[in-house]
Amino acid sequence: MFFSTIFLSIEGIIVAIEEGMAWFWHFIEGNFPYSLIVVALLLVVLFFIWRIISLSGLYLTALNPFKGRFARIVKVVDGDTIVIGSLTNKKRRTKVRLIGIDTPESLRSLYQDVMPFGEEASRYTKKRLPQGRRVILIYDKESKDKFERTLAYIYLMNGEFFNETLVKKGYAFAERYPPNVKYSEHFSALEAQAKSQKLGLWKLYQDKQTLKPAYKKSDAYQRFKERQANKKISNKDE
Repeated sequence: MFFSTIFLSIEGIIVAIEEGMAWFWHFIEGNFPYSLIVVALLLVVLFFIWRIISLSGLYLTALNPFKGRFARIVKVVDGDTIVIGSLTNKKRRTKVRLIGIDTPESLRSLYQDVMPFGEEASRYTKKRLPQGRRVILIYDKESKDKFERTLAYIYLMNGEFFNETLVKKGYAFAERYPPNVKYSEHFSALEAQAKSQKLGLWKLYQDKQTLKPAYKKSDAYQRFKERQANKKISNKDE
């Protein structure tokens, strides 16, 4: 039903464009050369309208079936956090935290150490959301968290729901953050499937808080701890 509505809307737009073009050519044939002035003015007006829309990040609903905000990726902070906005003006950038999911930490902070599989999740998001890529942000009940980050669901331009992809492929845990719980049950179901198939982080984790005993005894885990210890020493030296 959703896609049928989209295609009907597109068909209506195409018909309107065809009718408009037919009228336009009829007007030019009967009013040349004055029509050239009209065309020039029309192009100028359309250019300024396009600039205003693109700078605000908003697009016409007819061209935006998700009814969200279009944005451009500036950079990926970690697996579940990105920066959007202007590539050239730092004042017009916004940090966005993806809703309903939580990837293992890839960066050490005051609140959390780097976690196993955090770097893998971060690399995947960086690969899928390179700088300059257009995405669509969809909001839930609350649009900001306590850190003043924008909270959003991210869609790619082909319709892929990126929050969903991260959980489904085992790069993120499903996480419930009331009141933004629109897809909580859906994400939990996807998490259960990924866990049963041992995808991604589920090769390492029993649950979000617990690593598998076999992984903790592995050489891979020992190498992970050594890397983090060396980074802490390097940071102290700096």
